[in-house]
Amino acid sequence: MNNLDSKKLLKRLKVLYVEDDSSVRNELVSLLSNFFENVFFAEDGKQGLELYVEKKDSIDLIIADINMPNLNGIDMVKKIREINKDIPVVFVTAYSDNDFLSEAIKLKVFEYIIKPIDIRKLMTVLTELASINYHKFMVEQQNKELKEYKDIISSNNIVIKTDENFNIEYVNKLFCDITGYNKTELLGKSIEVLKHPDTQENIYNDIKLSVKSKKQFNERLKNLKKDGSFYIADTTIVSQLNDKGEIIGSLIIQKDETKEVIKRREVQTHLIKDKGEIFIKGKENTAQLQYEINLLKESIEKLKAELRKAKNEKDKYIYTVEKYTNENKKLKLELKQMKKEVDTFEEKHIMVKKINKENADLKIENKTLNAKLENIELHYKKEVKQVSVNYEVKIDDLEQELSTLKEKLNSVENAEVVAQKLSYWKEKAKVEAKKVEKLEKEILNIGDKDILEKLFGKV
Repeated sequence: MNNLDSKKLLKRLKVLYVEDDSSVRNELVSLLSNFFENVFFAEDGKQGLELYVEKKDSIDLIIADINMPNLNGIDMVKKIREINKDIPVVFVTAYSDNDFLSEAIKLKVFEYIIKPIDIRKLMTVLTELASINYHKFMVEQQNKELKEYKDIISSNNIVIKTDENFNIEYVNKLFCDITGYNKTELLGKSIEVLKHPDTQENIYNDIKLSVKSKKQFNERLKNLKKDGSFYIADTTIVSQLNDKGEIIGSLIIQKDETKEVIKRREVQTHLIKDKGEIFIKGKENTAQLQYEINLLKESIEKLKAELRKAKNEKDKYIYTVEKYTNENKKLKLELKQMKKEVDTFEEKHIMVKKINKENADLKIENKTLNAKLENIELHYKKEVKQVSVNYEVKIDDLEQELSTLKEKLNSVENAEVVAQKLSYWKEKAKVEAKKVEKLEKEILNIGDKDILEKLFGKV
């Protein structure tokens, strides 16, 4: 709240200030007079009580000391509370005793300020009180206005309240005056007790659905009176809700329009009657009317011809519009197709670029792999050649050794010795053959399958 608003709110209040210390009282009265509309002051609790009793309708707020002669602040407020339970009270005192605080709480004192008085705190409290008082005043005004509106509605309209099951809970005086029922006669009965036989069967189902869905129902209804006659009312029905937003019933506002409806029907009857009289008079002037009718027929025929011509031109125009519309649609379709083709071509172009790049990468990779393959092939060829040479040398050595052995065998006379030597060399040859076989397996395990197939054929 800004300063201007605070001043305006404070200016609305009238204050009673009770203080036995004259210097403190005079100083604060002088200060408060700048803010409040009127400041009443008293020297002790007894005088303060008497002043309040005299000016109670003109006092909105009490500021009082506690420790005073004749009647202390606590006892003064107790007596004032017997007159007014809600008037705001602010205690200003040099004491902060718990007993005083307890009594102040019991008396519903708004604030308790310790002396020496902090003016800023006091003004903050008074501003808050002024704001509360203003809002209370506004609520009272609104409630007063609402009551006035309610009284106006109730005095000029039929008012019916129902519970959540659409049983009548309340009817106003105007309802009783119009229908002939008293205020308690229909209580607890279904609202359908007022349904006139001419009213549609489903109208009350529509009312219940509208209320349950929290929608407003507006319709003109024909309702029964106690004597069996009827009244016609412009009816508005709304849901009644509790604080939780739950439906607790319905409120029915009806405006009696029976007289207006009957009057309109009488007017319609008179109009029909007048039309009949006009028809009778018209028969007396048949010849004149026939002549005028013939003229009208000729005019109508001319108008029909012009209408046919206009219709033909309209058909031509519609045909032309449809033709151009169809051509426009066809062109739009072709344009859409062309856009699709362009998009497809661009996608294909991007894909071709991507494939070309991938092909180039693959060629480079293939070239690199071929080079590696050639190196591996050359490496294994060298190894195989070296192994082959080594074995050839070993075979030559063995053949030479075998030849030497044969020569020795021929020269050896002891057959048993020769047989032992042959057996030894056979075993040695087997060992060497196993070594060669093992080496070949190692080469097969280590070497690339494709290269070995090229060298030795399919293994």
